[in-house]
Amino acid sequence: MNKFLRGAKDMKRLYLTDIQIEQLFSVIRWFFLIVCGFLFYYEPLRQELQLSLETVDYLMIVAISYMLITQLTLFFVNKQKKLTRFIIKAAILMDFLVIFWLIALTGGINSWFVPVVYLFLIHGTIYWRAKGTIFAVIFTILGYTAVSFYQVNELTSNVLWTYIFNVVFFIIIGLFANTLTRREREYQKEHVTFQDQFVKDYITGLYNHRSFQNTLTKLTQSDKEFTLILADIDNFKQINDRVGHTLGDQVLSAFGNTLQHQLDKAESYSFRYGGEEFAIILFDRHKRFIEQQVKEWNILFQHGIQLIPELKDMNITISYGVAFAQPEDYKEDVLNRAEEHLYLAKSNGKDQIMFQESFERIGESR
Repeated sequence: MNKFLRGAKDMKRLYLTDIQIEQLFSVIRWFFLIVCGFLFYYEPLRQELQLSLETVDYLMIVAISYMLITQLTLFFVNKQKKLTRFIIKAAILMDFLVIFWLIALTGGINSWFVPVVYLFLIHGTIYWRAKGTIFAVIFTILGYTAVSFYQVNELTSNVLWTYIFNVVFFIIIGLFANTLTRREREYQKEHVTFQDQFVKDYITGLYNHRSFQNTLTKLTQSDKEFTLILADIDNFKQINDRVGHTLGDQVLSAFGNTLQHQLDKAESYSFRYGGEEFAIILFDRHKRFIEQQVKEWNILFQHGIQLIPELKDMNITISYGVAFAQPEDYKEDVLNRAEEHLYLAKSNGKDQIMFQESFERIGESR
């Protein structure tokens, strides 16, 4: 298993995320911008290549503007994800506009920048995936056709064959990029599925006990303050004995779904601790907030139970033990306190929550 995991990690290094791909293409954009600036604004080279400065200034302004916007968007990617996706898609369209503008300024159908189109065609295909392949190829062919024949005074066989060769190559590149993209997405999907199977509990969909131990270790080592809640479904053995293990699993699943829907993933973690026990880590230490959270969990859990016909007449409750982690705590310290408080909640009548040294009943408030 360890060898397989190491192999999966090694394979993962071969693949880039969408954001990493965009960062790579951002570097490529700036590289070509510098090259173009040198070609057009270094007079000896411009004269030797017989390049015209007509509309070059406008081209550079447009290119620099959208490249700066894209660069800033990538820098703040975690803050505005929807805006990021929109700007990245718009930037790909701008790439095509700028490259065909550049081709028109550097010889049209015989421009040395035609191969660059292959690169941006691959980019569009990768980001837009399968559905974008047809659009990217058609857009490329139309753009290339426009800039190629706009400047052609005489349609010779050489011009025609050059055009046909490049168009065919555009199609081949698009199909090839689409095939590679599909293979990469399939790998990523399989990797995520395997990773979920390794770190998540298949009944509840929550992270498993091993993940809990790893997370708790990291948090206590970082001296970060947090709240650990242990939850235990009351009389679960009797429930299993009465309705069977299949319905017992549905009870576990109902509470797992409750935690997944109610918890803010950015501010909490939830785990199946083992058996009918669950662990919840919150980065909020206010007692009133925790009380309100537990009440909401109980209400939603009861609603889920009522949706199971065989269980709707049963009163299934949950007990909670709460411990507030301190910076000096070891993992065992905070876990032992939570377990002690859970034991007190169970031994004092169940269906309640125990905070540190105090004890409050919440079952009556539902």
